Amino acid sequence: CPTETKIFISEKNKQIAKNSIAINKKNIIIGAGSSGTSTRWGEANFIGLIKKLSLKKDCFFYILCGPKESGIAEKIVNEVNSNFCLSLSNKSIAEVVPIISVCDIYIGNDSFGHHVSSQCSIPSLIIMLDTPKAYSDYSENQFRILPPTISIDQITHDSRISPNEIKVDLVLEKALKLLN
Repeated sequence: CPTETKIFISEKNKQIAKNSIAINKKNIIIGAGSSGTSTRWGEANFIGLIKKLSLKKDCFFYILCGPKESGIAEKIVNEVNSNFCLSLSNKSIAEVVPIISVCDIYIGNDSFGHHVSSQCSIPSLIIMLDTPKAYSDYSENQFRILPPTISIDQITHDSRISPNEIKVDLVLEKALKLLN
């Protein structure tokens, strides 16, 4: 049966979000938060990715973490430069969803943000560490990033794959292809 879905976001809410984003930049959602530590790529990897992407493209980054993960977002923002990075941790879901819907790409962990972005027809790069494939195979807008030596069929909720098995340069390469 068809699995492609679309989230409806009113034009009014999209316009409000567009008024708050950097129009002349590539707007990127960084999904640094997740449902648990085993699915997180980690702050250091996201910091490295943001720094490298910033050298290649004129970007603005929105760090998506839940309120209980605000420390993750703060660490990333403080490390990379708050002039082109903003934490969404203190915003409500009603505020975050329209922002996601007007961005250019999602890059991050399997989380709320990747599901929303892919259902808003936004390309979503999903870093697969401890996430079954069913969570990332229902939309043409989902693009998995796997450790090079592991097949998608080997990844489950108990995989416990080290985040360092997915290198920053691999994610950068895939992001640049989608951003061009």
